[in-house]
Amino acid sequence: MLVKKGLEMADLPASARVVIIGGGVVGVSALYHLAKAGWTDCVLLEKNELTAGSTWHAAGNIPTFSNSWVIANMQRYSTELYRRLGEEVDYPMNYHVTDSVRLAHSKQRMQEFERAAGMARM
Repeated sequence: MLVKKGLEMADLPASARVVIIGGGVVGVSALYHLAKAGWTDCVLLEKNELTAGSTWHAAGNIPTFSNSWVIANMQRYSTELYRRLGEEVDYPMNYHVTDSVRLAHSKQRMQEFERAAGMARM
């Protein structure tokens, strides 16, 4: 994986196994996971600078509560990755885990929360 800033179009490789468009959380995550899997012929294109797009609006917001089993597992994987990422890439990160409070204002909402909590324990 090669990271270069300020490249001109002439500096880009003529071909790549994978070209990722956008250096937000999804693009950077895709490149990270491809590199981790051993893929070296990958290019990430970003028109400005990494994380300069809409992702920065949610910086620090790491949800861990979902009514979807698939989303809950993605959230679980992400939080586990963030805890070890600094050591894994040998780059200091300040990842702090905080809690949150959810208030149920109806019986139906409370049941929804209880289902989500049950999925989280699986």
